[in-house]
Amino acid sequence: MDNNLSYLRVILTEENNYSLMYLQKEMDSEIITQDVQAMQIDDFKKIISYFAKRGLKKIKFVGGEPLLYKGLEELIEFSGSLGIDEIGITTNGIGLGTRILELKKLGLTNVNISLDSLKEYKYQALTNGGNLKEVFISIDACQAAGIKLKINCVAIKDFNDDELIDFMKLTINNDIDMRLIELLPYGIDKKVFERGYMDLKEFIDNTEGIYEDSVDDLSVSEYFKIYEAVGRIGIITTSSREFNEDLRRINISNRGYLNVGPMQKNEYFIKDIIDDEEKLDDLFYKITAKL
Repeated sequence: MDNNLSYLRVILTEENNYSLMYLQKEMDSEIITQDVQAMQIDDFKKIISYFAKRGLKKIKFVGGEPLLYKGLEELIEFSGSLGIDEIGITTNGIGLGTRILELKKLGLTNVNISLDSLKEYKYQALTNGGNLKEVFISIDACQAAGIKLKINCVAIKDFNDDELIDFMKLTINNDIDMRLIELLPYGIDKKVFERGYMDLKEFIDNTEGIYEDSVDDLSVSEYFKIYEAVGRIGIITTSSREFNEDLRRINISNRGYLNVGPMQKNEYFIKDIIDDEEKLDDLFYKITAKL
């Protein structure tokens, strides 16, 4: 096992409270509900405990929508009890505002909110009726609660490219990381990718008044700042996510798979060995030998 293990990403559920318009439509029919998925709450606890014993410093619960997972509070509290320093979620923010204080009390430290438009009519179209005001309430609630906040925006040409500067301006007076994300060629409608892809490195290079900021070793983002701004601007490009297997970043899915490196590659089924630490150690030894 790599002694530098520091980041575990856990997909709790595939369930969501809305489907983004740019996702492949057939993906909805493949969703497994949390009641029948391979990994149940005790399974998640076992694998989190396994990594905590080996120096885990950061965990993030994702989905689907993690706020819909019935055991989210229990897993946050459990992770905190194991001494994990950073406990976060990635969410669309719907329903978070009224829960953030309780989640913080249980141990939540970080929140990533996915938000692809600041305009209500676009947001409703994108989410099939989602309430943008509720997302803003959740953003304000996170800041008021002292939660470290990142906002993730997928940049789409001819949809929200006219809003990207407005997103970036959110960092001027707010201590947040505003991350712009390139479309990936998988998991979304092919036509959307072909028409909507933006080269964010080129966009940043052509934007005046910003400068490159320090690099986070475990982040797939490149960070920049507007002069004298409080927060940071990040970009996540297609190439930045094509990193090799690295035991500092490990993904666990609700279907019982472990991924090291890009989420779409390097899969290892672990559901049937999570009770056997010796077999898990053997698996990581084999992975390490390949690096």
